[in-house]
Amino acid sequence: MSEKDRPKKPVGADLILPACAAAYALYYVWSVHEFPLEAQLSGAILAGMLLLLVAIYFVRVALGFLAGRYSLGLGDFVGPPASLIGRGIFFLLMLGTLAVVPWLGFTLTTFAFLSVSFLVLGVRPVSRALAVAGTGALTGWLFFIVLLDTNFPEGPFERLVQAVF
Repeated sequence: MSEKDRPKKPVGADLILPACAAAYALYYVWSVHEFPLEAQLSGAILAGMLLLLVAIYFVRVALGFLAGRYSLGLGDFVGPPASLIGRGIFFLLMLGTLAVVPWLGFTLTTFAFLSVSFLVLGVRPVSRALAVAGTGALTGWLFFIVLLDTNFPEGPFERLVQAVF
């Protein structure tokens, strides 16, 4: 099969994350203009490295596009149709998680998100899904809240633990 007869690889979907990374790097540099000089410099250096990598990737894709190896199609960006319902449920689950985290707090929201995610993915038995979700939520609580003292939203679990200890 000659080079002209080969199907072109669709790379349109592959450009989404690098474009978002470049936009975030520029936003970050712009947003720290009032921060101390050290933060501005470290942000500029990291953003510069990220932008360099993105530029190299874009040049590579552009060369492939000019050579006729690539197309800007999205390919299987949305994946196989059979899994579309599961992905839709997962997307709605992520939106729901963002909506309830102010009330349920970090730990309970993480537990609920992981539990339902595992069930949607087909993890069985249910007790295994709940055990892994509980372990993940408690590990996150220990690491982020107890050890790192991160200011995540407090919910009933965090308030109960504070009252007891």
